[in-house]
Amino acid sequence: MTRLIFTLLTLLTLTGCASNPSNGPVFDPLETVNRPIFKFNDKLDRVILKPVAKGYRYVTPDFVEIGVNNFFSNIDDINVVANDLLQGKFKQAGLDTGRFLLNTTVGILGFIDVGTPLGLTKHNESFGQTLGVWGVGEGPFLMLPLLGPNNGRSTAGFLVEGQTTSLGALTNDADFVFPLSILNIVALRARLLSAGNLLDSAALDPYLVIRDFWIRQHRRATCDGLCDTKLDTAGSSDFDELDALDELDELDELDELDELDELDELDELDELDELDELDELDELDELDELDKLD
Repeated sequence: MTRLIFTLLTLLTLTGCASNPSNGPVFDPLETVNRPIFKFNDKLDRVILKPVAKGYRYVTPDFVEIGVNNFFSNIDDINVVANDLLQGKFKQAGLDTGRFLLNTTVGILGFIDVGTPLGLTKHNESFGQTLGVWGVGEGPFLMLPLLGPNNGRSTAGFLVEGQTTSLGALTNDADFVFPLSILNIVALRARLLSAGNLLDSAALDPYLVIRDFWIRQHRRATCDGLCDTKLDTAGSSDFDELDALDELDELDELDELDELDELDELDELDELDELDELDELDELDELDELDKLD
């Protein structure tokens, strides 16, 4: 705990040196270090994580995949409620608490999202955002190994959440936490397959696209979407790629699965058509035999 506090204070000190406006340039003094880490993460993703996510998507029925996503989203609501309170959003905290209790009980540990149809929408709050609300600066942009894009503020928040509201903080049973954590990572990667496809086809520098997209999303979440998050260092063409990422829905890939299911149905119809054609040929053969008998 002492080491955690020391690390947190160090990060907050670095963070305080860079308090950018919501539409200011990205503070990226460590780009020469961040880029190799980005390449490492990308290689790891292409070789291991993405193939595993595709396999998970292939073998997992849609309703099971949705249930798993709902389960981890429900666990995250504990963190959301805590940060609601820290940010002074007491009404939202009450609604999010009701959502968590409803989904945990009626929704069977969150596998079924009962709250959203009843108007209890999902919110996303993190301690990194809370620090921003408190006036702590962003700090330098950081590309962390395995964890991906962050900044000094969000990294400090991540460290705190790891000791307070994360899955590991709720139980000490490693045999339970480890497989669930792996499943959460794979499920998250499966939800982001469309984003990966977009980045693969992007003409821009993937590092800059990821960096600027993440910074915009973090700033937007910190100010609840009430501030201008256009980065003044990017050209208008950059915004086209970022806006395309913004429009991605987390479960777009499930729609793609639905399309595949439709294709499967078409294949079945094609097979039926082929059978019909065979039946017609059989009938013609029988007519030919009758003609020969005549």
